[in-house]
Amino acid sequence: MPNGRREKGDTVRWWPLLLPFAYALHVGEEWWGGEGVFVWTERVFGEQLSPLRFVVLNAVIWPLFAALTVLAIRHAAYEWFLVTFATLVVVNALLHVLGTVVFGSYSPGLVTGLLLYVPVGSLILVGGRRKLPQTRFVAAVAFGVVIHAVVAVVAFA
Repeated sequence: MPNGRREKGDTVRWWPLLLPFAYALHVGEEWWGGEGVFVWTERVFGEQLSPLRFVVLNAVIWPLFAALTVLAIRHAAYEWFLVTFATLVVVNALLHVLGTVVFGSYSPGLVTGLLLYVPVGSLILVGGRRKLPQTRFVAAVAFGVVIHAVVAVVAFA
């Protein structure tokens, strides 16, 4: 793979497509789970996440997330995207756990975060740690944290 492309006969592992699949289920849980993420965030933070903003953000982010996941699966040079996305979803899951514990109420997104984001994200992070050079791995993890922070700021702006 000198040019970063997978060669004919290389094994392509499609299971990382579980990331965008988990993301879609997670968005559904945030929308319909419990009192819904809109009511929950307003109640615990005093800050409302607009349903329209939620829909628009996810309508833009999900297709990009899915397309870049496919790119990373097909082209080894972009495997760092998987680590970035895995970091993003694991951080999101941990924040749902933290919110549930700190505020003593179910944070919509907790179940898919724990049952899908943590295991799939962890497997990708472990694999990425083995496959990527350390500096690229660390940069991809940092990028995932930054993206999560930027999305949170945009969501509540």
